[in-house]
Amino acid sequence: MTVLTTDGGAETRRRGVTLPRVLHSEWIKLRSVRALTVGLAATAVLLMALGPLSSSAMAKTFAAGTEIDDAPFVPTTPVGAVLGGVFFAQLLTGALGVLFMSTEYATGMIRASLAAVPTRLPLLWGKALVFGAVVATVSAISVAVSFLGSVPLLDGHGVAPSLSDAGVLRALAATPAYLAGIGLIGVALAVLMRSTALAVTTVCFAVFLLDSLAGLLPASLADEVTPYLPATTGKAMLTVQNQPDLLDPLPACLVFAGYVIASLAAAGVALARRDA
Repeated sequence: MTVLTTDGGAETRRRGVTLPRVLHSEWIKLRSVRALTVGLAATAVLLMALGPLSSSAMAKTFAAGTEIDDAPFVPTTPVGAVLGGVFFAQLLTGALGVLFMSTEYATGMIRASLAAVPTRLPLLWGKALVFGAVVATVSAISVAVSFLGSVPLLDGHGVAPSLSDAGVLRALAATPAYLAGIGLIGVALAVLMRSTALAVTTVCFAVFLLDSLAGLLPASLADEVTPYLPATTGKAMLTVQNQPDLLDPLPACLVFAGYVIASLAAAGVALARRDA
């Protein structure tokens, strides 16, 4: 028995830390935190429910003969109605990304995690890959359900979006990528700030308030800055028709990806240099 135990330990040491093992560990952590699973379920419900609800409101507006621009709380485009839950889902995914990382600091588990992954950076990449893949998968399924539930509601008024329409499939496909990106920014902020409350507040500020505050700048400067803010680039990614005050979808996607990469890179530097 002693020989078998010794050989097994030696074998484990020889194999060392690998990315698949880190991914498996992070997957177990994700499933083990009830707040994360409940939050992901809530994200799915928001995306699946608010899309048809927004589409129903749009259909009632058309039935009443009211102009869309004159109807409060009704999206101005059919695809905007299908994606009616994204506005709230982005906040949830950002907060869940923060929670996925900040739980380690709050419970002290970060010390055990870094002891198991002494090179540190694979821990961050593992969390990012697992969380990003889960959010993207949940979002993609939820958006598909929202689309299928919304089309019949709008079809009677001749405004139902079709996947063959220009920009529709691209906007629907960009939604999971955008939500996953917001979640990854949340993960990175949790590493940088090591405070759940502060990191969640920062995510909320970036998503809901930053573009509004940019409007306080001189008009010429605001017009130059606002299209490059995180939430505004996300709006451009999910818009079917190009708008003069937004970037085109591809440049917007590249700018948003730059935010995600920069935040994760900064988190990687902080994780590698700071004590747990």
